[in-house]
Amino acid sequence: MKYMILLTLMSTSVWAKPLILITYYDAFNGAPFNNSERIAKALELRLNNINSPVEAKLCSLNTIFDKAYAQTEDCLKALSVAPVMVLGLGESTCQLKVESMMRNNDKTESPDNAGNRRRNSDIVRGAPEVLGMRYPLPQMYCGLSSAERNNIDVSNNAGSFVCNNTAYQMSYHYPEVQFGFIHVPANNCAGLARKSEAAVLTLEKMVVTGVAFLASESNSSDFPHTSNDSRLPTRKSDLKNLRRQYENNSCLSEYLRKSKGSDERGGFFGLMN
Repeated sequence: MKYMILLTLMSTSVWAKPLILITYYDAFNGAPFNNSERIAKALELRLNNINSPVEAKLCSLNTIFDKAYAQTEDCLKALSVAPVMVLGLGESTCQLKVESMMRNNDKTESPDNAGNRRRNSDIVRGAPEVLGMRYPLPQMYCGLSSAERNNIDVSNNAGSFVCNNTAYQMSYHYPEVQFGFIHVPANNCAGLARKSEAAVLTLEKMVVTGVAFLASESNSSDFPHTSNDSRLPTRKSDLKNLRRQYENNSCLSEYLRKSKGSDERGGFFGLMN
């Protein structure tokens, strides 16, 4: 009997799929729902399909400053195995908006779900003003078709609401974790069902591609990988150097052209989680 149990445990360990933790937010600002929840749950179903190479777990967050970070931390610690990646989802614009960096600043006119307002305050006192994300976003981007990539905004501005607060703290306190954040179409977008379905399929491809890249061997430190401690670039000069370095790689070159540094003007698309 002990032999059978040991064999079962060994088989489970050998054949276990890589795990990804997906976080999403509850409704805020009087909205009937938060579309990040619907997309996260649909994405989880697809990733947990028997034919999927990835396993997914969900983590529900309240749209409350600092509490959402603590909830993410609790979900992370509750896992029986370490996730290959943690992917945060929130809602914002009407297309996928992939975040490359987070800023050490809370500033919003609208309150969170506990009534808190933050007026230009540091998230982590004494920490860097900007942190590049630690997930393989360039490779995830390049796992998509040209048409899919055209519908993605590579962002250098995640806003200054709860999502940025949570992601900054995760990136700062857990630098060893491959953590990324993506804004999905908001609940009030026209044609939401169609856009959400497309977003789920795109995110599925991005996750599978990202997990495969993290499991591969890499000798480069230009982009985040499990073999290094690199972050996504945050300065215009660093992006310019990488563009020159990867000018013969059409997709990475495209990604880098769409990327902007924290010292460049970035778009801000209304209230975001």
